[in-house]
Amino acid sequence: MSRPLRTFSNSKIYHIILKGINNQDIFLYDSDKVFFLNQLLFTKNQFNYQIYSYCLMDNHIHLVIRIEDEFLSKAMQSLSIRYSQYFNYKYERTGPFFQNRFKSKNVENLKYFLEVCRYIHRNPEKAKMSKTEDYDWSSYKEYIGNSKIIDKKTLMYYFDNNINNFIKYTISSTDNDINNFSEFEMIEKLTDEQLKNIIVNNLKIDNKEDITKFFNGKGEEIEKKLLLLKEIRATNKTQISRVTGVNLKILKKVFDQ
Repeated sequence: MSRPLRTFSNSKIYHIILKGINNQDIFLYDSDKVFFLNQLLFTKNQFNYQIYSYCLMDNHIHLVIRIEDEFLSKAMQSLSIRYSQYFNYKYERTGPFFQNRFKSKNVENLKYFLEVCRYIHRNPEKAKMSKTEDYDWSSYKEYIGNSKIIDKKTLMYYFDNNINNFIKYTISSTDNDINNFSEFEMIEKLTDEQLKNIIVNNLKIDNKEDITKFFNGKGEEIEKKLLLLKEIRATNKTQISRVTGVNLKILKKVFDQ
């Protein structure tokens, strides 16, 4: 089966994700991240695109860029090949390195642009790796310090070029990061484990083992709790029923009312 054609963004802004094959780590040392950022800067200059945010995680990379349609695939392929060749040579490995082709999400409105940049900067915190402000491998520190790779004027414009406004927006707690997990990560369908993590974080449950106890109730009490799950993307009633232990008939009644 042929792959679906990539659709282009009217704004020419894209949220890009590169993942290691089988979710394997693509950065083993800080020196690997330094090399990748050098290649990112190289391809940025080569294909003349803007970078609004980035974050390098152990097994994947987030980018928000603005690029002309004809250069999107060429630039990402060049970046992927350069880094893959470096990694395979350094660590004496062979075979595919990145998982399929890069994923891209069109950024067509201001709300999504602001939220996805915040999400990317907070990715290390979501993964419980580091506080946003302490992480060395995202563009957050470039925004509050000297910019080497990013084009900071566009994002900062929407914060009146006030760094305190940017920091407050980025660091502030928001349920959007949880509810839009699947959209920002571009996951076709959440696993049960991912759904449990979202429910625990969204509803402030102590741990995943307490999820079924939390939803053990009747009447309006349980309906109010279930409605909080209705907006979670990339899941379905059957999966939510399985994870929460709530009868599927009750779940359908609440969600379809």
